[in-house]
Amino acid sequence: MKRTLLLFAAVLVALTLSAQTINRLDVELRGDWQYENLDGNSILGNSGFDGKFFNFRMDGSLLENLSYSIRYRAQKVQADPFAATDWATLTYSTDKWDFSAGKQVVAIGGYEYDRAPIDIYFASEYWHQIACYQFGASATFKGGENTRITAQICRSPYDYMRENLYAYNLMWTDKWDDCLTILHSFNVLEYAPNKFVEYVALGHLFELGRVAIEFDYMERIDHECLDGINASTMLDLKWKMNEKFHFFAHGSYDVNKSTSVADLTVMPGTEMWRMGGGVEYFPFGNKKVRFHAATAYAFGKQTNLLGGGLLDDHLMVQFGLTWRINLF
Repeated sequence: MKRTLLLFAAVLVALTLSAQTINRLDVELRGDWQYENLDGNSILGNSGFDGKFFNFRMDGSLLENLSYSIRYRAQKVQADPFAATDWATLTYSTDKWDFSAGKQVVAIGGYEYDRAPIDIYFASEYWHQIACYQFGASATFKGGENTRITAQICRSPYDYMRENLYAYNLMWTDKWDDCLTILHSFNVLEYAPNKFVEYVALGHLFELGRVAIEFDYMERIDHECLDGINASTMLDLKWKMNEKFHFFAHGSYDVNKSTSVADLTVMPGTEMWRMGGGVEYFPFGNKKVRFHAATAYAFGKQTNLLGGGLLDDHLMVQFGLTWRINLF
């Protein structure tokens, strides 16, 4: 209770700051009714009504070329305040460059990876296992209206034991002819002292009128992991029937047929499929209020004994409500 009061006190303090300091202040909330079934048996602990997300986001400027961005998840409040902070970055901008430091999104390509968690109803094994928010620094070259090339060094997502491991990331984003946008990256991540796994992550967004198709392919490479034997593929199809109704289908395939211990996201021997779909309803024709209904089924072989990811013969059904409050 004390932490909650302190959190709201911080929000009130933020509201008293000048409009020149805060350019954007949002509150996002999502609650679901969920049903889960594993091997034909209901999972009572994961079923019923529950709050999923309670986020605060604040963006603004300190000086003419110095800006900040913060997103905080109130439902994940812990002793370490940064454990509940997705990002907290300070950025210095010029005409051609952005230089950022703080807690950041690890610069890995792909649209499933890039989407805000509050907008994810079900996802791949890789998405569930990657620790995608880390402290670091980055430099972004702005080559044009849509072209961005980012170089980043940050704490490795594999640094679970705090062994001072690093990740080195290079990401390219671009858009062509208003119909194809890419999120491509090459990543070198330290998974043990002086031992590395490499990513080639290729994300593609095709926008064809009211239809949007996202296709991601990621290969994780080390001495044994070649030729697609350790990879993830994600496909998302969305049809915006009108401003109020959006229908979607999503599928993923994660496989690791190697014996290497380098990849700590999709474990050796894992081969998991997940597929499903649903509908989003925006009653006011904007993103402020959203209802959703979604269902997904996962199957295959899971070798990660620590859990937190996909399971064989796992059915999930969700109905939920999301609302976004724009204070500035």
